[in-house]
Amino acid sequence: MADNTNVSDYGDDPFGAYNFWVEVDGMDGIKARFSEVSGLKGDVEEYEIKEGGLNYRTHLIPGRTKWGPITLKKGLTGDDDLEKWWADIVQNKKGKQRKTVKITLLKRDMTAEKSWNIRNAWIKSWQGTTVNANGSEMAIETFVLNHEGVTEWTGES
Repeated sequence: MADNTNVSDYGDDPFGAYNFWVEVDGMDGIKARFSEVSGLKGDVEEYEIKEGGLNYRTHLIPGRTKWGPITLKKGLTGDDDLEKWWADIVQNKKGKQRKTVKITLLKRDMTAEKSWNIRNAWIKSWQGTTVNANGSEMAIETFVLNHEGVTEWTGES
């Protein structure tokens, strides 16, 4: 008996996680200069309800969503837009602290595959590069963002 199963019947190949853009509202100059993005995560609280007369199980009810911090790692360049944003937060400049951040995963042809918008993000912490006269590593700085949620789109947005 011949097997008529096609490889494409098993679904699409997973996306590569190495081609991406990061855009920050009002900062066109920093697009695609990040080496790593991590922490796209949300957790929903759960509440256990014990119903009277129903002794063999409980009910789990979803509650509020808690969003984890997002870490951006970026090669140190002359572009200081993120450092200026960090300074606005440190100096408590109202109206300049929260921004929309868009992370776009790219296909092999460098067109958008999937995007996530990070709402009302602000820099929670900054870490400068490690310097070592004996090393040859790239200078990387790290920014950790808090935010009010992730909205996901598939395809061009």
